[in-house]
Amino acid sequence: MTRHLRLGEFLVGVEGIALMRHLFEDDAVTAQRIEEIRHIVSGGDGVYQLGVDVPIVDSASGYRRWSQTYDSPGNPLIEVEQPVVWTIFESIPPGPALDAACGSGRHARRLLERGHQVVGVDSSPEMLEKANASIPRAVFRQGDLTSLPAESTSFDLVVCALALEHVANLTDAIEELSRVLRPGGRMILSELHPTAVGLGGAAYFQDAQGGAGVVRGFGHLHSDYLAAFRVAELVVNQCLEPRFGPAEAAMQGPASQFIPDAAAAAYIGVPGALIWDLVHS
Repeated sequence: MTRHLRLGEFLVGVEGIALMRHLFEDDAVTAQRIEEIRHIVSGGDGVYQLGVDVPIVDSASGYRRWSQTYDSPGNPLIEVEQPVVWTIFESIPPGPALDAACGSGRHARRLLERGHQVVGVDSSPEMLEKANASIPRAVFRQGDLTSLPAESTSFDLVVCALALEHVANLTDAIEELSRVLRPGGRMILSELHPTAVGLGGAAYFQDAQGGAGVVRGFGHLHSDYLAAFRVAELVVNQCLEPRFGPAEAAMQGPASQFIPDAAAAAYIGVPGALIWDLVHS
């Protein structure tokens, strides 16, 4: 499936989010939002009719293309997720660690710096190639979240970041992550927050050739995670929900360029990441 997304459609969507989030706060701001919507809908100077084809792709296709640009700066989700996850790492003593769906290895690198013995697993050969090239001291294997190439109870720590949204059956994936974790071990999961998903957030990317795409996702709720944790014998240590701030609101693509006030009103304060710190019972 491919969607031809026009600039004006995207901007009106952001304006609508901003309008509803602040509808009862300030008449002048509401009037500004409505005036900007009218201007966009009227066509402006024609720029709002410009568009791009955005295919909805599976994980294999998406991350093959995204691997070329994934480590580029300016990803608002990584900006709020990574500092929180790395702070949790500081409380975990070194030991055997699995970075599941490791991508290009940003968390694997950090774990190595903290003295862990790291195995990274990912389904994307292209992502693993990047990880192998930049982090030679880790061991990287190709594998799927629902069938990890690892022995049971072989890790003290399991990390899975920004990947479970692409898994249809959340319980199967979390059970498999729990299988390779020793009793008493820690599991750190991070994901795009369901509130952000509800406001249109998705795994949108641009590749090195300038093409766009969205990796198909499944909007898992807090209750979905809690049900999966019960099955997988995982106990919640803490649940963290870092919010987008002004810096992340300025990373919202063309919205930040054309309607910066609306982008700020739409995104500042919205929880961007959902992070679970778990213990295997």
